[in-house]
Amino acid sequence: MKLINISKTFFPDSPKEVKALVNINLTFEEGEFTTLSGESGSGKTTLLNIIGGLERASSGSIFLDNLELTALSDEQMADFRLRHIGFVFQAYNLISVLTVRENIGFIMKLLRFDEVEIDSRIDELAVILQIEDILDKFPGQISGGQQQRVAVARAVASRPKLILADEPTANLDSKNSERLMHMLRTLNEKEHVTVIFASHDRYVLDQSRRIIVLEDGAVIEDH
Repeated sequence: MKLINISKTFFPDSPKEVKALVNINLTFEEGEFTTLSGESGSGKTTLLNIIGGLERASSGSIFLDNLELTALSDEQMADFRLRHIGFVFQAYNLISVLTVRENIGFIMKLLRFDEVEIDSRIDELAVILQIEDILDKFPGQISGGQQQRVAVARAVASRPKLILADEPTANLDSKNSERLMHMLRTLNEKEHVTVIFASHDRYVLDQSRRIIVLEDGAVIEDH
């Protein structure tokens, strides 16, 4: 994935104008395990949302496999996002009226995967993420750490090209943070999925292979 001169301005040409991102140029190789870091307001979540097509850049281009994502219509981008991008949010965003098994398989059902394949994939991920014993429970019946693991399973179930995780450890204790990062690293290595975090959690940074630091909407470090 290549980002070329990505900028984002909120409330342009008004007294409230905010330049959230300024001329971001980055390349992400397949299979990366990378964190966008920086203080609150640095632009890391905005950049993650633009990479995932949840927000539109004010200017610039994003290419993935020779496809210009920034040129897609909203409908085309929504379809691309469904098929190729998995999201892990701080708030989990599980569907309360669906069981854990149904939550994990939700995206696969939307994409019309075969039922046998869906069940097989859910069982496979349940073992990796250690949630085999809660598949028939509802989100309200399990802990926050378990909900986050279910959210990860749902994000990777349909084998997307890219996983985007916004502060995934923010609501977790140190033990569950360590477990979550280990599992994401395992999925990254086993399935070669690209994982990009937005986080300032020291543990997440320590586990990342690449850290991109933002300040006032600009990249100040990339190592």
